[in-house]
Amino acid sequence: MFVGCADPARISGFDSEKWQQDKKGCKGHRSTMVQDFDAIRRDLYGRPEAEVKDILGKPDAEQLMRRGQRVFIYYLEPGSHCNERNKLSEANRAEVRFNALSKVSEITYLRPLPTSK
Repeated sequence: MFVGCADPARISGFDSEKWQQDKKGCKGHRSTMVQDFDAIRRDLYGRPEAEVKDILGKPDAEQLMRRGQRVFIYYLEPGSHCNERNKLSEANRAEVRFNALSKVSEITYLRPLPTSK
């Protein structure tokens, strides 16, 4: 039996290490990466859960939904969640929804990003 060690999934132009080192967005690094995240958001659609964890790291929080769906929460800025463990805060966050096949089906923000016109 062969066990391979594949390189973790990455998306060109996105600093996965910097993102992952800012757990829960509490250091403020993710808030400087919001535009970078938004630029790769479409590239995450259809990717399996394991690849999302490679790219964005372990989620800051997770919600189980009906019909086998799950949502990974990644905070984009510091908030009350930095001091109160196991509580969601009103800090802006990205919510990555997985369908029953564990593939990304939707990515939303608590507070949508302003669009430039």
